[in-house]
Amino acid sequence: MAKNKSKAVHAIKIKHNAPFSQKIKKKEQKGQKQRRVGGFKSLAKFDVSRIKNKEKRIQILERKQNEQKKTKKMERKEKEANPDREKLDPLTIDDKRDIDENFVFDEDDQEELQNEEMIDEFQNYFQDGQDPKIIITTSERPSRQLFDFLKDVKDVFGPDTHYWPRKQFSIKEIQEYSINKGYTELLVFREHRKEISQLIYIHLPNGPTYKFKLTNYTPCDEIHHHGRFTDHNPELILNQFNTKVGRRVGRGLAALFPSKPQFRGRRVVTFHNQRDFIFFRHHRYMFQEEGQKVALQELGPRFTLQLKQLKLGLFNDDGEIEFEARDDYYVKRTAAFL
Repeated sequence: MAKNKSKAVHAIKIKHNAPFSQKIKKKEQKGQKQRRVGGFKSLAKFDVSRIKNKEKRIQILERKQNEQKKTKKMERKEKEANPDREKLDPLTIDDKRDIDENFVFDEDDQEELQNEEMIDEFQNYFQDGQDPKIIITTSERPSRQLFDFLKDVKDVFGPDTHYWPRKQFSIKEIQEYSINKGYTELLVFREHRKEISQLIYIHLPNGPTYKFKLTNYTPCDEIHHHGRFTDHNPELILNQFNTKVGRRVGRGLAALFPSKPQFRGRRVVTFHNQRDFIFFRHHRYMFQEEGQKVALQELGPRFTLQLKQLKLGLFNDDGEIEFEARDDYYVKRTAAFL
């Protein structure tokens, strides 16, 4: 009979699973080592959203917030300890704005630019002091919201402002009628889905033609403690129209108001340009404490304009386009052309 050969028996090590709490501690220690190696000794730069466990995420978030409070408290103590240290002015987007060289005029070109402005389309207003005569119309089938907007806007420009019902007339027909009747400005307000969306401004009789996007309209009645304005000619403030295109836009907006303000009415109309958004505001001012302080009361309305196109000539003319806002112009927030 064959002898049974004995087989060698090897001992097998049985791995006991560590308790769940020990695993968590090891992971925490490992995570702390990784943060220290990566330079994250504090939680200020740690992304809490990476933690999947909700309870742990809340704990880490509380620790991070407490650390931020301690940091702010230390910074406050340092400022109190050194009150004479130099304070740095914060940089705004306006300070960082990039202006296209083709639209910027230098000081050497100011004299040449002023000579051009003396013979441009607005010379009758700025040189001869001609007051504007404005006709306002709307898009076809205007809504009630657009008529409410016209009630607020019509009296802002002056007493010689008239409304013309659009009906079935084209802009070209209204334009020809306005020239024959001696009007100097034609304003066409358009709407999209019952919201005011566009302003076409035509300077008569030779242009230019402006196309603005109109947004953020706030009626007079919705402005807190708004006042009622009188028929006095307003004073005009134009802020930050510093480029060639900006000067053209500013002169066009100025031509909408009488050239001689009546200071007795204390009305002020402001067009403030900020990153190519033109903010319209309307106030009344009052002096206090023998002229040392001024109080303002907003009259309304409010709205914002953004230039989309500036063209030589009238609405239907094939004139030269001086400026047109393309889609790639405002990819950067610091881009500015006015």
